Parts: sequence; structure tokens; C-alpha cells
Amino acid sequence: MSGGRILLLIFGILLLLGALPLIIGGGILLWVDISLTDGEGYISTKAYQLESDSYAIVTEPAGVDLDGGWSWGWGWFGVWDLGDLVTLKLEGTNNNPKGIFIGVAEAEESAWQEYISGVDYDEIIRFSLSPYEVDYQNHPGSSEPEAPASQTFWEDKAFGAGTQDLEWELETGTYSMVLMNQDGSRDVDVDISLGVRIPLILGFAVGLLVGGVVALIVGILVVIFSLRRRLRQRPSRPMHIIRRV
Repeated sequence: MSGGRILLLIFGILLLLGALPLIIGGGILLWVDISLTDGEGYISTKAYQLESDSYAIVTEPAGVDLDGGWSWGWGWFGVWDLGDLVTLKLEGTNNNPKGIFIGVAEAEESAWQEYISGVDYDEIIRFSLSPYEVDYQNHPGSSEPEAPASQTFWEDKAFGAGTQDLEWELETGTYSMVLMNQDGSRDVDVDISLGVRIPLILGFAVGLLVGGVVALIVGILVVIFSLRRRLRQRPSRPMHIIRRV
């Protein structure tokens, strides 16, 4: 086999190896889109109970950075921001007769810091779904907070009786999720589920599958071509006809 055919064979094998993860990844995303998303396009966890005898349950501040390199575009669709493509949903139900409050606060906002300062609340410092475990750090205080729904510093909020949904598009900053009783009283006991919506997940799945199939076909053709033997043309022998008299 010549050097050129060896290089073709190696290239074809690399294409076959590259096609496999593309097809597997596309298949997984397609299964997620078909099997795990609900009617609104969210992939959600089941409901988990969070309870505290303090005034609020607060998540640790989490940084979100969507600036620089996160914006992207494709042809005439223009430039899209990742914050417009990923939406979080927090769905909660209060286990007591009081209404539930769900809020998103910018952790470094002075108004939020003033509101929570001196208030007895519990901060979630570890959260695991499998197995389900929650660890809190208590921040003691003697102040009683005002009703949270009346505050104006929230990035987004949902409150009321029954099940409440908070849908929030990601924004750059440092944020905390806050769970309270609607009236701001003690003894928070809620069932919460977390969901995420990525509208382009189906497009990503189809793109990976198409790319994987194309790479597979091309790889097979290249391998077959590199292994094909040249047919040698043998010179034909003249035929002698013997006639008997």
C-alpha cells in the first residue's frame, strides 16, 4: 500500500472515530428533548422539601457571567445573548396555610443587604439531589423582616397562595434565591422544584446527528477507497486454432 493510501486510511479512521461522539451526543440530546421536557419546554427536577424555623431560606450567592464571548450570531438571525437562551424556573408550594414567596435578589445590592441584615435566616451551603441532602448555615438575628412582596429590590419575584412559578432569564451578576412566607413570618416549609429551559436543544441535537452521519458516511467511503486494490490488466494471449485434416 502506498503512502498516500495509508494517509487516506488514517484520515478515514479519524472521521469514523469523530462521528461516534457526535451521533451519541446528538442522540442523548434528542432523548432529553423528547423524554424529559414538559409542555413548556422545561427540564425539571421533582419537588424537594425545604424547611426552616427561621424567617427565610437563602441560597449561597452564585455568579453569572454572560459578558464577553457569550453572545453569538448566525447569519441573518443576528446576535443572541446566552441569557435569552436559558431560562430558569423555580416552582414552589407552601406546606402551611400561608402564601409562599419566591424571589431573586442581587447579592451585592445594598437594599437586599439591609433587608436581610439582622434577620434570622438559613443559608443553603450544600445541596445534593442524588442522594437528596441539604446543609444549612444559620445566620442568627433579632430583627423581624417586612413582608417581602412589598420590597422593590427584587430582580424577579412570585408570591401568593397555592403553587407559584418564578421564571427568570439569566443575567450577569451575583444572585441569591430567596424562599419565605408571603407575610414574612417564621417557619418556612415549602416544596420546591427547579427547571431549566434551553430552546435550542432540539437544534443542537439535530445538528450533532447530521454532522455525525455525514462524517460516518465520508469516513466509510474514504476507508473503502484507501483499501481498494488496483486491478492489474493482464495481457491477453492470442488464441491458436488447430485444425485437423
